[in-house]
Amino acid sequence: MSNQIALKVPEDLLEQCFAQGLSDYPNETCGVLSGPKAAAGKVDACHPLTNVLEELHELDPEHHPRSPTEGYLIDPREQLKLDRELRKSGRAMRIIYHSHPDVGAYFSQQDIEDALWDGRPRYPGIQYLVLGVKPNQRDGAILAVFNDETREFDTHPVC
Repeated sequence: MSNQIALKVPEDLLEQCFAQGLSDYPNETCGVLSGPKAAAGKVDACHPLTNVLEELHELDPEHHPRSPTEGYLIDPREQLKLDRELRKSGRAMRIIYHSHPDVGAYFSQQDIEDALWDGRPRYPGIQYLVLGVKPNQRDGAILAVFNDETREFDTHPVC
């Protein structure tokens, strides 16, 4: 059993994430959900971020073989700026989200590798929301939560 409980994603935030995913389709979309630092289980804001994989793939396809239709990489400058803004305002990142166009909502092997550093969470305490999107429609969502006991991600259906 995971010692971290899957967070509840409010429906309005889920709708914002799906709207972004459908707008960015056929590319993967990405962003962060945050909440007040003092309220550990609360998620109440959506922060869409830029997937820079297209730019990197075009500049150097050998080192960045995946296109934005196959993956995502959050713009590190935007992520750092957001993290600073959240900290200054007494808030914290809770969930990193991204979409999977045309393949459904699942936590892929690549997602697992990207979420870990030397077998441990790259961002301790952060959960991962994966949204399935198809042309003009939602295709489910899951939340992946790191389990400290099994050292694997447990997935929980969101919708």
